[in-house]
Amino acid sequence: MTGWGYFPIAFFGRLPFAMMIVGILTVVATARGSVAEAGLAAAAAGIGTAVCGPIVGSLADRLGQRAVLLGCSAVSIGAAAGFLALIAGGAHIAALAVVAFIAGGTTPQVAPFSRSRLVGFAGLARSESRRGRAVSMVMSYESVMDEASFVIGPVLVGILTTLIAPWAPLVVGAVLTATMVLAFALHRSAGQLRSAVQLRSAVLPGSATAVSTGRPAHAGDGSVFSTRILVLAAGMLLVGGVFGSILTALTEFMKARGSGEQTGIVYGAMSVGAIVVAISVAALPRGFTLPARWLGFAALGLAGAITLAAASSLWSVLIALFLSGCGIGAVLVALFSLGAEAAPPGRATTVLTTLQSTLVVGQALASAGGGLVAQAHGATAGFWITAAITALLVALAAAYFWRFRSLARVSQRG
Repeated sequence: MTGWGYFPIAFFGRLPFAMMIVGILTVVATARGSVAEAGLAAAAAGIGTAVCGPIVGSLADRLGQRAVLLGCSAVSIGAAAGFLALIAGGAHIAALAVVAFIAGGTTPQVAPFSRSRLVGFAGLARSESRRGRAVSMVMSYESVMDEASFVIGPVLVGILTTLIAPWAPLVVGAVLTATMVLAFALHRSAGQLRSAVQLRSAVLPGSATAVSTGRPAHAGDGSVFSTRILVLAAGMLLVGGVFGSILTALTEFMKARGSGEQTGIVYGAMSVGAIVVAISVAALPRGFTLPARWLGFAALGLAGAITLAAASSLWSVLIALFLSGCGIGAVLVALFSLGAEAAPPGRATTVLTTLQSTLVVGQALASAGGGLVAQAHGATAGFWITAAITALLVALAAAYFWRFRSLARVSQRG
């Protein structure tokens, strides 16, 4: 339905977003010599994502993805150029934060847009069983691509910073936006899905729900702001908090060893663990329900976070990051899959973009708070913040499992 050329375009189109937070954090920390200021700039970018992301997703559901992506791309490129100009001119942190907010709000989120497109195509299958299998395959594939982009993004930031300069990651991100995101916006699948939805809705009454969400029409459970979706968003906020607190603490850890510019490369160890598990999740038995996976793998992430807080050498940090990534990577897969299940008819892009935005704002807020703590008290204190956030994630997973376990059983039988 999409053609094979769609997949590399959709993957490389994710990289500007995957590089944005780490790129802002790195260039500010390097240029200003302050992890605290870097965390504040990253937090502003995350808040921009949180504020604008759901609006962008809602506009895409109403107007189509193409126009929204083109508009966001243009503003995003301008924001990146303005941010680097302010850095070069030694601007006040408040000015940097304002432009970072705009960059965070407009950097195109290709991941939820792609997930929404493919789930929509999967929903075109005529039988419920085929729709279920297709949606499951889409969610596994998209989660692996997300994790792969979050590996390559920070690592690419580290490599470009080391080999060229701290400004290079934001420039490369802008170039990718002008090329790969543009190609994704103009790809025929954007208009093709819209036409297919309209055609199938006319031929098979009631099928629009399945096309939009990839599940039966009777499985919906309310508005975009239902209790279930809000709990999933809270989970994403905490997952982002894990990423952000680890990133700032790791920045301080590497900076103390004179290798601050290599933070993105070391941070990739966490994403490698996440990829390994994200690939393996597709092979898990259906009896291991999504809420149970959230709870079980969050506990694994907590074990990794505690190990990270106790680590003292680079090798022990790498091992702890890998372990933590294994847990958090599977949690991400579960949360996005649960979000796709919970999305009301025709609002899949809105829900998935909201979850992605909440993830980023959690990362940014934890980057700001964690940066202050790490700079004042050292990397170990920052890693203990990660452990505390992960403990909250486990508690929320347990609450969700208890409250919505009946829905998991219905989904499993479907």
